[in-house]
Amino acid sequence: MHAAFKLPAIIFCTSLIFGCGGGSGGDGTDSDSYLNSVVFSDPWPDDINAVYSLTSVESSGDSEIAPGGAPPYSEPIDYPPADLIALSMGIDGDYLYIRFDFAGVIPTSDNPVVATGEVEAQTVTGQGISVNFNSDNDLGTGAGGEGIDGIDIFFAFSLEYGIPPFVYTNYGFPDGDIHHHLGHADGELGEGGPGYDYAVLRFLIPEFADYLPRGETLDFGGWSEAESDLYHHYAFDPMQASNFYVQP
Repeated sequence: MHAAFKLPAIIFCTSLIFGCGGGSGGDGTDSDSYLNSVVFSDPWPDDINAVYSLTSVESSGDSEIAPGGAPPYSEPIDYPPADLIALSMGIDGDYLYIRFDFAGVIPTSDNPVVATGEVEAQTVTGQGISVNFNSDNDLGTGAGGEGIDGIDIFFAFSLEYGIPPFVYTNYGFPDGDIHHHLGHADGELGEGGPGYDYAVLRFLIPEFADYLPRGETLDFGGWSEAESDLYHHYAFDPMQASNFYVQP
């Protein structure tokens, strides 16, 4: 059973960076001056695929009706740009690398939806996804969310179409509310993003080391969502809960 938890603030952050450039280069560099949340000085791995120690394949067309903010339709909306089909994660040096693969290309501008049956005409305005970890293996601490409870840290990729993506982590939820965090750090988009069907992110582990303990196996869950001008959870795709070994 999915947690009956108010989900919005994980995904769509109000601190989106203004301005927009071109697409990101396939070598992990910012080839077209695309504005990211942060650009780290360390080079990206020569072979990013060799970094991933976990790859989880997800089914396409498996969206669900969100616990809150969903349209009153009889069936969930399958929205390919936010339909997660694979998640990959790995650690190299001081960085956590995360790759999301989607069933469709992430739009670069607002995406209009034509009215069909019970679905009203509307515009999909953005999307986001998060991976949420239980850092201390204690369900009694942290926050609640989709697929997992006891969330102590989450890693997010979010964007309003036409605005550069926001890549970030929030951690430490002392009162159980995932909207109230003790810490925040920005991450970096290296490949993909708008105009692509995937996104590759990295985060600097020393910035949140206590919440991603190395040498430990941690439970994680998460979800992908899309928002329209009518519904916060126009589309909602939970990911499979699993566990991830944080390499020393």
